[in-house]
Order: sequence, then structure tokens, then C-alpha cells
Amino acid sequence: MSLEKISIKQKNMLLEQFESPEVIFSLSSEALAKTKIIDQKTLNYFFKVRSLDKAKYDLSYMEKNNIQLIPRCDPEFPESLANLYVPPLGLYAKGNLSLLQAPLTIGIIGSRNPTVAGEKYAKLFSRSLSSVGVTIVSGLADGIDGKSHWGSVNELGGTIGVLGTGLDICYPRVNKKLFELMAEKALIITEFNLGEKPLPNHFPQRNRIISGLSQGVLVIEARTKSGSLITVNHALEQGKNIYVIPGDIGGTKWAGGNQLLKEGAKLVTNPNDILEDYIVFDQTVNQQNESAEQSALKMATPDEQLLFDLIQKGYHTIDELVACSGLPINKVNSLLTMMEIAEIILIKYGNIVLI
Repeated sequence: MSLEKISIKQKNMLLEQFESPEVIFSLSSEALAKTKIIDQKTLNYFFKVRSLDKAKYDLSYMEKNNIQLIPRCDPEFPESLANLYVPPLGLYAKGNLSLLQAPLTIGIIGSRNPTVAGEKYAKLFSRSLSSVGVTIVSGLADGIDGKSHWGSVNELGGTIGVLGTGLDICYPRVNKKLFELMAEKALIITEFNLGEKPLPNHFPQRNRIISGLSQGVLVIEARTKSGSLITVNHALEQGKNIYVIPGDIGGTKWAGGNQLLKEGAKLVTNPNDILEDYIVFDQTVNQQNESAEQSALKMATPDEQLLFDLIQKGYHTIDELVACSGLPINKVNSLLTMMEIAEIILIKYGNIVLI
């Protein structure tokens, strides 16, 4: 994954032809020249710097700091990233790797210098979505990215931060506390090697991973020319859904998002506007008797069915459902929220009833 003067596209082409880095490392100059993938100047660079010293140092550092390398051929490597036009060669990762296989992921992007309203929406939407099991993906930058991670890091769905640097560098430094918390409780990833600094060209490259991991991308407060719109372009090329929170039509900070709305992005004003595109509840109602007791409802999961049955039996508070179901309270809250969205239940003043 190293060798900065060889492009990621060239590295991918070499891997497709020779299958493994070990084979490429062992090739002669003549054999590499015959591929016509890299020119003579780059070949000279390759053989000048070819050494395992840095790799040995990096492996030692990774072992000491619980960093894992997931190559593209690894079963844990996300299929959505493997299918990109120019996929990452691999991912350095620290934290909860299971988040890479999360069933529903939403990217949240926006300004690095947001208004108070933008910050509020980032926290609100990320917390609400993650509380029902959605994994939030963002870039761990200052502003909307950071607020989105803070909103979701302690929730059920968790969060993934995609860096534009090596995993040993926290950028920006203002996010150091968040960086450390996510490495412990959530997940941070990057395709860049240890020691690689936050160069300007890294962030557009990073953005394709944010959109690649996400099934939909939410834009909060973006200018007409911004990194957020680069991520949107990647998402559109990948066939992903685009969501936008509308903003002040007289302000430049919201102009990029408002333009996306003109071009057909989905306008959202609450998290349910996003969830309704992904969460499907199959309900078959007995038309001859519409009472809840006689309704035949097929829940999305066995746990939802368990809660439904308990509510039917007369357990109408969260404490009662936790005690009788044996499920943790955060799981019960998540399931009840999903059932309320699907209009199966109504929660009023702490009392849960079937609709």
C-alpha cells in the first residue's frame, strides 16, 4: 500500500495482474516494464526505495496499538468498497470491525465551519438515526463531521470515521478526544499508510470511501464549491440516495445543499424521512376483525415479535418490557422506535399501546 509515487490506480492494475504484493515485490525490472503499467522513471523509483524496513516498523506499531490491516482480498473487506471504480488496496482499522458489515449505513457530511443550526441538525439526525441501529459514516473533520460522530458514538448503531491521513495521525487536533473515543467504542479507518499527513489531495480521495460505505448520504449545510459536493458526486456515481436538509436561501453556507434539492435530492426535515426509504414492515391485517388482538402482524425481527406479544398481554411500560423480555434497555428502546415509525404502536406519556 506504500510507494507514494505509484498511483492507487496503477497499484490496483498491478494487483489484478499479479494477485499479491509479494509477487510484485519479487519481480525484476524487466518483468514490471513489460506490463507497461508504470514508466521507467517510476520503475527506477520503485527499485530505489524497495525495502521491507518500513513495513516491519509499521507492523510493530500496529501490533502495539491494536491497528488491523484489512486487504482487499480479506472476507472482512466491505463489498461496497471492493466494487468502487478505483477501490482502496486495503483499510487500516482500529475499533469495532463489525461496523464495516452494518446492515444500514448513512453518511453525514457538511461544512467545517457550520452555523449553530447546522451543528444542531448534525447531532439531532445522527443521534436519532443511530439510536435505531443505523451506523453513521463521516470524515472526522471539524464541524458537521465531528458533531455527527459525537451524536452517534454512544448509540446503538455506532459510527465510522474515515480519515484522510494515516491512522497514527489525529487531524484536526481539536478532535483528539473524539478520535480516541471512536477508536475505543466505534471505528476509525483509512486507506493511507501510517505517517501519511493530511495532504489536500487525500480528502477528495477519502470522500469516495465515505459514500462507498453509505447507502445514503445526508448533506447538512454545504457551499456550492465544497468537499461535501465531491462526496455527493461520488455517491451519485455509486447509485446512492442523496438527502438534504434545506437551509437559508439567502446564505452561502446552505447554497450547495439547496442547489442539490433543485436537482432532485430528497428534502428531509426529520430522521423518519430517511428511515422510510430503508425500513419495511410487512403487516397483514385480518380485515374481518381489525382489533389488535385479532391482527396477524409479521414483525421484522423475532425481538420485535416478542415485544408485540408482550404488549398484547398487557405490558405497557418500557420497564415491564425490559424485565419480561430479557432484552437490554437500549435494544428495547430501539425496537420500540422502529415499531412506532411503522405505526404498530403509539407511545404516549410512557405508556405503550398497539395501534
